[in-house]
Amino acid sequence: MPIISKVPEIVKREFALEDYVLLAVDKYAAFIDSTPDHVVNSALKMIVLKDKEFAQWRKQQNTDSKKSPSLVPKAGPKS
Repeated sequence: MPIISKVPEIVKREFALEDYVLLAVDKYAAFIDSTPDHVVNSALKMIVLKDKEFAQWRKQQNTDSKKSPSLVPKAGPKS
């Protein structure tokens, strides 16, 4: 198994941000010599991974979905 994993798939979405948040993201990206997309992606990952209540909720959702059939089709394996 390789030590470094391949680059994750990036999916484009559109979100509306408040003016001052957009400005802060742009300035932070310049500060770390990166892109606004990277800043937003990294910040959201940190929040989602650290929110214990959200993790419990997700676990409950997974448990519930196993008990009843899902109305949303599951994605097939990626090639």
